[in-house]
This record gives sequence, structure tokens and C-alpha cells, in this order.
Amino acid sequence: MNKMNVPERFKDHPAFTEIHRGMNFGFLAKRGYYSRKDILAHPKSMAETGVNWVSLYAGVAQETYHSTRIFQDFEFSPSDSELLNLIDKFHEHGIRVYLKPCLFPLDGQWMGSVTFPNHGGNIIEGRSRNYWKEWFDSFNDCTLHYADLAEKSGCESLCVGAEYYGTEGRNEWRDIIASARSVYSGPVTYEFTPSSRKNYSLEWFEDLDFLSYSYYPPAGESPDVLASGWHPGINESDIPKITLEQMIEHLSSRKEKIRSVSERFGNKPIALTEIGCRSALGCSRAPCNFRWETSYDGQEQADYMEAVFKTFEGEPHWMGLYWWKWDETQNRPHYHTDPAGDKGFTIQGKPAAEVLKRHFSK
Repeated sequence: MNKMNVPERFKDHPAFTEIHRGMNFGFLAKRGYYSRKDILAHPKSMAETGVNWVSLYAGVAQETYHSTRIFQDFEFSPSDSELLNLIDKFHEHGIRVYLKPCLFPLDGQWMGSVTFPNHGGNIIEGRSRNYWKEWFDSFNDCTLHYADLAEKSGCESLCVGAEYYGTEGRNEWRDIIASARSVYSGPVTYEFTPSSRKNYSLEWFEDLDFLSYSYYPPAGESPDVLASGWHPGINESDIPKITLEQMIEHLSSRKEKIRSVSERFGNKPIALTEIGCRSALGCSRAPCNFRWETSYDGQEQADYMEAVFKTFEGEPHWMGLYWWKWDETQNRPHYHTDPAGDKGFTIQGKPAAEVLKRHFSK
């Protein structure tokens, strides 16, 4: 493994000198959420768990996945003032902030669905519209706004985009990164997925200071009974349990895959900025699946977390992780159908909480 390529100006920056013991916070939080008294108490609880970095969500909207105008929404976008206040709270408790402005289409589609026809494909003479330019122009305005907010509030890193899969083949991202740097002096990153690296060349990653990977590796093979996903007809007794040792063995090859990602992009350090698993039976086989209706299994979530730490801790190119997630802002009724416990990604009151605290306290 070659030496990690840390930008000279950031060689003493905490983003590169300490392991990121992170949590994701506030995903899809509506306006006013960050101002609530109970929410403002979370930084203290997180610090007591050993968290030293937080990926803080700041939502922005566009009307549909194919709209070109990006804006703050008065229902779904946290206000700047509540963001600034919460950032101060995290800093008060010694938690560094990885600010993550995150785009969501109001038609409910995944942000990675955003895409447009290429300019010049028109078939009516004299009729032409450059959708890509319109979208990136609007996105650039958004980037400048949050980069300025990150600079003024002392955020320790800035994510300029997250999982915008349909846009990632475009080199306009170089201009977005340059715009962020024009007002923000800290490390700049972008969060990508396995599909990103498989389907795009991503030359513009050269301009990033470190890599952010949204990564949910399965810790076991899915049995045939789960070939079409989970459904009410499945007998849970037919789902074999996966032991911690089996999870560690299954994940062992992922070390080399993460190394290869770092090497591909100039030996940049890499943080797993989204990784997690629900506290539900079978979900370690499909960790990012939030739809399955299954039974509570807090130990499976805890074992998955333990296996992730056993797999990646100590890797020289690995900056740390941000567990998905600390809080749940969505009303997902199927997380609450088992009296044994909540079946979502959060860890409070579950066995995974002690695993996380043990590793984060090292």
C-alpha cells in the first residue's frame, strides 16, 4: 500500500490526524427539528458515547428529480440559524462537524435519480435547452451558500454532494469543488457509492481532499429464500443465523476492496461516511435495506457493528466511520411492529450501543 496522499496544507488538520468516530445526524430533518430542546441535548449524549465527529445533514430541495432549480424549502430545510446553533452545540461538546448539505427531490425520488438529456439532442430546429447547465448553475449557488456557512461556523470539513449518482459522470463537479474552495478553507469531500466507482471514471475526484464512501457491505450471503427480498410469506425459521465469526470472515475481503478504491484515486484517505445495519433479523445480509418487514434482532445489529470494526480498524488508509444513524426523523411504522424493540438503524437502548461505545472510547 502506498503512502496516503494528504494535502500538505492539511497535514496537521484533525480530519487527517485523528480517527473519525462519527455518527450521521438529522437525515431528512424538517425545519425546526434542530431547535427542539430534546434534539439540542443529543450532542452531550453523543460525546458521552465517544463520538468525536458528526455528519450533519442540511436539506435542500428541488421539485422533482428532473427539475433544475435548487432551493431551501420552508418545510423540509433546516434554517441557517438553527444549523448554526446546533453546530455550536456540537463544538461545545468537542465534536467536530462534517457539514453535509443534501439534496432531495420533493417527488420522493432518491437524489441519485437526478439526470437530464444531454444538450444538443433536440430534434426541433431552433428549440434547445441546456438542462445540465441550469442544474449545475443552481447547484453552484447552493454550494457557495453552505460553504460560506461552514466557514463562518468553523465546520471541520464540507461534503459538497452525496450520492448524486445520475450527475457523477459530469466534469462540472470540478467547478463545484472550486466554488466551495473559494469561500471555505477546510477539507472538501464528496460522498459516493459502490455504483459510482463501478460505472464512472470519476477523474474529478482528484480535486477532493479525501474520499467519502457510502458503504453497506453485506456480512453474509442471502439464502435462496431471500432471493426476491423479504415478504410476508417467508418463514423466519428458514433464515439461518449468522455468527459474529462468520460475519468477520465474510467481510475480510472488503479490506482489499477499500484499499483498491483509495489507490485508484491517488491514494487518498477514505472515510466510511455511511455504514450501518438495522436491528432486525436478516438485515446484516442487506444492511442498507430499510423496507424489509422482519422481526427485531438487536444482537444481529451489534454483531454487524463489531464485525465492521474488526474488519477496518487499523487500516492505514482508513480515516474512520460515521455510523448510520444516531436519530430517526422518518415515521416508518414497520420499525415498530415487534414489541421486542425498534427495528431501525438507531442504536440507543440496543446491544449495538455498548459495542459502539467500547470501540469509540479506545
